[in-house]
Amino acid sequence: MTVEVERSGVTTADGVRLNVEVSGRADAPVTVLLVHGWTCSTRSWHNQVERLPEILGEDAVRVVTYDHRGHGRSAAAPAGSMRIEQLADDLVTVLDEVVGDGPVVYAGHSMGGMTLMALADQRPDLFGDRIRAAALISTSSGHIAEGAFGLPRRLDPAAARIAPRVMNLVGARVDRRTTRRTKAETSAETSAETSAGAARRAALLAGGLQRPALQRMVFGKKVDPAEVALFMEDLAVVPGPSYGGFFEAILRHDRGHALKALDEIPVEIMHGTRDRLLPPRHANQLATELPTARLWIYPGAGHMLMQERPRDVTHRLASLARKVSG
Repeated sequence: MTVEVERSGVTTADGVRLNVEVSGRADAPVTVLLVHGWTCSTRSWHNQVERLPEILGEDAVRVVTYDHRGHGRSAAAPAGSMRIEQLADDLVTVLDEVVGDGPVVYAGHSMGGMTLMALADQRPDLFGDRIRAAALISTSSGHIAEGAFGLPRRLDPAAARIAPRVMNLVGARVDRRTTRRTKAETSAETSAETSAGAARRAALLAGGLQRPALQRMVFGKKVDPAEVALFMEDLAVVPGPSYGGFFEAILRHDRGHALKALDEIPVEIMHGTRDRLLPPRHANQLATELPTARLWIYPGAGHMLMQERPRDVTHRLASLARKVSG
């Protein structure tokens, strides 16, 4: 089955244009809203976009994805807006202007899951009425800064040493190259084009130098090289300020208290045993804070679960969509 995806956009209250991609009928009985993580894009959900209509039926589901500000095809994030709370505001814009009033199954990966928790903190009234079910994939409710990028040294000393070095090096290279290119070519290109182009080349360079370490940090065992390449390409277009700004926002994230808004809806928590960015203890903590949820742990999988275990993630989302539409 070939899925036709319509690409459009919405503008947030502070003037940022977000890339939005939609497949399926506007009057479908349920919308599955897929929200990506830090340094990723809508493309990280390509398996689910393709397979959900096959499993549920073309007329039975509408699939919506969008790029966070400062990611993918969306516009850069203005200074001061790289906050999880802001991402929750952006989510409301997408819900109101694209998704509409019908029932929603929300799937949030990593920072996308944190975005849902921030929304639950700010707008608990949206849960149960509009957002009818949720999947929290490779994400956390908080305490991420404990250890090296959330990883206690006693659990994985090698990863604990590698993570900060690799992430900081990639971000630093993006920042330096973006600044130099902006100064050199402002007469030839707009500042937005300059920043995006420089960030792309700088991150590709850094990614090429650090690819083995990055792959080990982000993915688990036996990953498809095409999925690794897709992640590296998404990383390459994230501007340096967004890279660092959202990294800091993730470290400050602490919203376990907001999960009570999800008590009355079906929730699936999914996590890989080899997730070195957010180790499985984060999934266990989510399950403790949200005892009505179901917890699924995938041996050998890393942080990019929807790319590493696409069939499992897609079928969990299809199951939630059936519950909502039924």
